Amino acid sequence: MARKLLLPGQYCVTDQAMILETLVGSCVAVCMYNRKQPLCAMNHFVLDRPPEGDLEDVGRYGTTSTERIIQMALDRDSLIGHYEAMVFGGASVLETGQDRFDVGRRNLEAAMEILAQYRLRIVRAETCGSRGRRIQFDTQTHSVDCRFCGDIPRKQRPLEINLK
Repeated sequence: MARKLLLPGQYCVTDQAMILETLVGSCVAVCMYNRKQPLCAMNHFVLDRPPEGDLEDVGRYGTTSTERIIQMALDRDSLIGHYEAMVFGGASVLETGQDRFDVGRRNLEAAMEILAQYRLRIVRAETCGSRGRRIQFDTQTHSVDCRFCGDIPRKQRPLEINLK
């Protein structure tokens, strides 16, 4: 099966069977699919919303990127009830100690805001935390393999000390 890696700021809407994949930390990926026909979409955005007047880099921002994939899907099947969504990412991977820099939380809120505006049903969400995630979206089965990134500390064996 074909694979397509989405880099930050990219999105894809397809009717082809493939694996759409990406890595997200504070970024968010929205996966959506049509339950009635082979139509799926995924985005990977970096920031919650564009600065005033920046309409060029649609894929980079949560509000514009999520709205774009929804609109592109609705151009092919306009019945919103045929669609379901999944949301991944929004981790706090940078420890700043200040809420105003909580990029992950703000990204997640932007995605949820747009999905709510369209009344798109969210069937799965794996969000927040402090670690990134690897996302693999099978557009044929609508299943997502979501795994944490990075090293998982292994249990240490207790030190054996010979006190003789």
